[in-house]
Amino acid sequence: MQSSLNLKLSDSRVSEDGKREEGFLNIGLKPDGSWVRIPVIIIRGQEDGPTLLVDACTHGDEFEGTEAIIDVADQLLGMDFKGTLLAVPVLNLDAYAAQSRISSIDSANLNRVFPGAPDKYITQRIAYSYLNDLIAQADYGISFHGGGDVLYLEPIVGYQPVEDENKKLVREMAKVFGTEYIWRMQNLPFDGVSIIEARKRGIPMILPEVGSHCARFYDREKNVAICSDGILNVMKFLGMLNGDAPAVEKQMDTELHYIHTDTGGIHVPLKKPGVMVQKGEILAEIKDFFGHHLADIIAPFDGVVIGYWSISVINPGDWSYLFSKVLDDDF
Repeated sequence: MQSSLNLKLSDSRVSEDGKREEGFLNIGLKPDGSWVRIPVIIIRGQEDGPTLLVDACTHGDEFEGTEAIIDVADQLLGMDFKGTLLAVPVLNLDAYAAQSRISSIDSANLNRVFPGAPDKYITQRIAYSYLNDLIAQADYGISFHGGGDVLYLEPIVGYQPVEDENKKLVREMAKVFGTEYIWRMQNLPFDGVSIIEARKRGIPMILPEVGSHCARFYDREKNVAICSDGILNVMKFLGMLNGDAPAVEKQMDTELHYIHTDTGGIHVPLKKPGVMVQKGEILAEIKDFFGHHLADIIAPFDGVVIGYWSISVINPGDWSYLFSKVLDDDF
């Protein structure tokens, strides 16, 4: 358990009672004289306890976690709790400002380059600093993601299966977060993810995927509340807050698969999120701009629909559906 943090923040501001501090970790100076940097909020509890790290906007178009982090940081100032909330509302500021999944500086995807490097491209430097200056000082973590500009998805919380003393702990963190679906991330098709590096350091960290811009006008408040409540639920589970996280009546442990299309065109999703689908059923249809049928996206196994490509035009190789196997409870 860590009662203090070793951080040197620039432009730091501390509240009169000393419970809240905010500032920036500077990474590199840009040509316009401003900094590539990471904003940090520290909320200290009344008693010693664990440090919970929460971050959002690793991808700059995934905002729901950002709003939730701001909300929880405000809530905690009026609450008794143990330990420290170490919060990064926007990890990838330049991508966030550009409303883009990738960096506006080097066009890199931050959540594909961990553990990063201190002496290479700027996105790798952000990853390196975040891992070594922030994740390394945490006891537990939550890294928020979402559907961004192009995906609609049901809220789902990912966790890395591990073979050590944290095996059940990280799964329980995913469960108590409070979504219907949790995601055993044992088959990720890509590397360089922050929670994988956290796992290597023995730091249990979960990855909620919540919200997107596809229906933001209608479900923004609901999705931000899911993220806010999820942080508080995890804090209760970790003993940082009093009380118990509410049980989810029905919860599925799943293995998420990204179903790619071989054919570009107009994407017509046919199966809605939350629907159980049998192997061989058609998930989506691809048409050309004359309206002719080009291809079908077929369910490769029995499973449940988590999300789909939500905009009309899709290119060959893009994700068409996020589709999950439902796992037996044999973890």
